Amino acid sequence: MKKTILLLAFFSFISAPLSAKVIWFADPDQSTKVTNFFKRLDDGNYPQDYCKVKGDHEDVEASTVEVLSDEELGKVWKINKPNNRKRGEFARVEGQLDSFSPKEGDDIYLAWQWKIDTVDKAKIDKEVTVFQWKSASPHNQNYPLNLEYDGELTLNAWGPNYVENKGYHNRRTVLWRKAVPQNEWVSIVIRIKVNKEDFGGLVQFWFNGEQQILENLESKEYQVKVSDDKKTVFHRTNDGRFVYPKWGVYNKRSCQYDVNAYFHNMKLGTSLATVMPKL
Repeated sequence: MKKTILLLAFFSFISAPLSAKVIWFADPDQSTKVTNFFKRLDDGNYPQDYCKVKGDHEDVEASTVEVLSDEELGKVWKINKPNNRKRGEFARVEGQLDSFSPKEGDDIYLAWQWKIDTVDKAKIDKEVTVFQWKSASPHNQNYPLNLEYDGELTLNAWGPNYVENKGYHNRRTVLWRKAVPQNEWVSIVIRIKVNKEDFGGLVQFWFNGEQQILENLESKEYQVKVSDDKKTVFHRTNDGRFVYPKWGVYNKRSCQYDVNAYFHNMKLGTSLATVMPKL
């Protein structure tokens, strides 16, 4: 009996690391080609990506991406979204070297180190979107989750609208908020259990290595369900034809900024330990 218990403990020990792994890693030391790790760069050239009136995006420099050397972290990705451009985003973790397509039932951890600044040192005081957990249309949630920045970083959940399939701005609830200076590296980890049922999905959040308290801080027509310890929220995290992550700078409020977003150690894994950045 004792031998059986020891054998079970041994196999449990050796199998645990095998089940927890990094599924996707956008490593600029391996390649600086965007499509090796992402489906594409959305550079703001879509017809609907005008800032004020249709057509005003024409003759405006498109958003760009490059890899540069950071004094603290080494090689990092840099997206620049110019003034009068609405969007500059990495879209979907479906590259030629590393690829992953989230599906119903997946339990994943998205991690990255991030900072933001403006080329002319202007203060960002209007909320710009810097991360989206996006759903492919037709959908009832344009983005079930996102992060927005206006000097403060907010994690937001967006509830579904099954009736009108619009009015998303009223379905936002702010889960977390923190002041973050421009040009300061921070680390972010989001756990997402992908589920189409109302409140069937799960969300947890780590900032600079510490798990954060999540609450319905600001809401109108929708609120998530929150665990007793306030470290887990239950929310619909799968919508449309499929869901996928986007990183960068986006929305009409971003049009007024010539802004850079920097990314390092971008990973997707099956456990917190496999993706948590070393601070």
